[in-house]
Amino acid sequence: MKALLRYFHPLEQIKRKRKQYLTTVNLPEILSELVEQPCPEQTDLAKNSDYIVLDLETTGLDSESDLILSMGWVDVINSKIDLASAQHLYLTNDSQIKPETAIINHITPQMLEKGASIHDGMAAFFKAAKGKVIVAHACVVERNFINYYLSHTYGLHELPLLWLDTLCIEKKLGNAISHHEDIDLTLSSTRKRYGLPEYNAHNALADAVSTAELLLAQQKRITPNSDVTIGVMYKLSV
Repeated sequence: MKALLRYFHPLEQIKRKRKQYLTTVNLPEILSELVEQPCPEQTDLAKNSDYIVLDLETTGLDSESDLILSMGWVDVINSKIDLASAQHLYLTNDSQIKPETAIINHITPQMLEKGASIHDGMAAFFKAAKGKVIVAHACVVERNFINYYLSHTYGLHELPLLWLDTLCIEKKLGNAISHHEDIDLTLSSTRKRYGLPEYNAHNALADAVSTAELLLAQQKRITPNSDVTIGVMYKLSV
């Protein structure tokens, strides 16, 4: 029975998808290096895994019609946020920024004039993400935009990457404790429940660091008196 449960664990499914992907799809080198990296084992301690926490600021939530304005990411290594790894990139684009989005993100056309191209931005992130678990708050947004880029640029379906979603983790933890679903799952409100300080929102790097802090707090909350495994963290994310 244990072997069967292990086989169907979502982490094991990612491993099989990676193996299949590498044998059936001809990937560019920068992407093959991502997929070739071994996945953690279910029993590996979460504190021993390496993470890259990503946030995207966009003109909207539709990956097919909206644009990425900026990218921010930071590493979490040995349960510590490595601020030396922090990156924040504005991305150039040929379209007007939606006025309502500029107000929210505080990103103006002038900020984007000297920004990186989407290709350089994605390449930098893929290189930085090699061998790491990718983390985001409400990661469906980041995943959809990355998947659209991969499809539009390389004609590829979704890469079998390992994502943790701090929003999904919080939702499952909240439901398990209070048995209802009306908790506020925004990043700022979730951080407040953990006693984490309030940061300026809608800046890609600030939100990435905020999510990294939340991830570490959640790991402590799941198993206060012991170390949580990456298998448990990932299962809470899907």
